[in-house]
Amino acid sequence: MTVSSRDVEKLAGAIVRRSGRGPTLVSLEGPAGAGKTTLAAALVDRLGGHGPAAVVHGDDFFRPLPWAERVSMSPRQGYRRLFEWQRLRDQVLVPLSAGRAASYERYDRVTNGRRQDAPGRVAPTGTVIVEGVLTARPELAHFYRLIVFVDTPGDVCLRRLYARGADAQRLAWLRTWRAVERHYFTSTGLRSRAHVTLVAGRGEVT
Repeated sequence: MTVSSRDVEKLAGAIVRRSGRGPTLVSLEGPAGAGKTTLAAALVDRLGGHGPAAVVHGDDFFRPLPWAERVSMSPRQGYRRLFEWQRLRDQVLVPLSAGRAASYERYDRVTNGRRQDAPGRVAPTGTVIVEGVLTARPELAHFYRLIVFVDTPGDVCLRRLYARGADAQRLAWLRTWRAVERHYFTSTGLRSRAHVTLVAGRGEVT
């Protein structure tokens, strides 16, 4: 189950149809391992002919927390605390929606903190794809012209995640994070809120 050229073409067309004045903000959602990052990069290449295109990664908005606290959270706690949605709103979505450039801090996994020396920057033009789980929370949904759910089977996602590392620490984190994802998808009705569902690898955009 991979991102195909047909996936990219159909989704790019859906984005172009939603474009208008100012930047076209798109949320690219779906479970970890669904192929969101790869798809976002391919869309940037494809959409370049329609104006500038950029990606903002949801991972940059993780909240710095002690490891033991991070992996011991309940799904509801994780949904509320692991992701700094207010920072995504204030540093990226609000300024872009107002026609201003965005400058945002990035979460650093190595230091478990926010980098002050290399902020992300996005111009208020073209298409801006915000990719990552929790980027289309109900509090943020109204900022996007398009919310896309990348529907990739769970076993495929898990196989990809294991390929990135399967040590004990990572497995503990994956158990916590996947439970948070399930809570988020279910409790906020993400699948029904998405404007577009992409069945990865089949070129099915609904």
